[in-house]
Amino acid sequence: MTRKNYRIFEGLRIAVPLTFISGFLNAFTFVTQGRRFAGVQSGNVISWAYYLAMGNYVQVVQFTVPIVFFALGQVFTYLAKRWFDETHHFWHFGSSLILTIITIFTATITPFVSEYYTNALVAFVASIQVETFQKIHGAPYASVMMTGNVKNAARLYFKGVYEHNKEFREQGRHIFVIIASFATGVYVSTRLSYHFGEFTLWFALIPLLLVNYLLWVEKRSLGY
Repeated sequence: MTRKNYRIFEGLRIAVPLTFISGFLNAFTFVTQGRRFAGVQSGNVISWAYYLAMGNYVQVVQFTVPIVFFALGQVFTYLAKRWFDETHHFWHFGSSLILTIITIFTATITPFVSEYYTNALVAFVASIQVETFQKIHGAPYASVMMTGNVKNAARLYFKGVYEHNKEFREQGRHIFVIIASFATGVYVSTRLSYHFGEFTLWFALIPLLLVNYLLWVEKRSLGY
């Protein structure tokens, strides 16, 4: 079987820190920002409908914020990607840089503002991330939500075993690795959040800067 060459943004080196960041951000907002999720909008929608049924409209509004800003992130990503493509700039590096700038801004203001602002900005970040990075070595994955990853990891690995296809087995293993990376991000963020509180968000910049560096190296190698 011929081994395919993939762009770095489809590699495990990018997927692992990205899913770590996702788990980190979701745990951070859950622990420090009123038990809202940054990227897992299924949990927010369930909570939104639950509080609506209970008549707790204050909570309904609070859960509406990350849902709306996640949706707005999709609009922004579509328009930004069109601009990057039309001007022949490297979108994945540009997106990573945008994520970094917003995260730095959010980490700076979080200790001083209402949780509404933090949840809105972090949900916006998660939305950009999930739309930008969608494949790992050709296999679909989500860097923010894990439901599809669990499904794809099991399906691809079993398909590879059943069909004696090494590529499918490898893709399945890769997705299992990023599921573990997401869980690790949740664990680390939870421990840090109970110790550093809202200042914990600064730690998310460590893996994010790694992603920036790796994408910048590819950008330079491609002559952008």
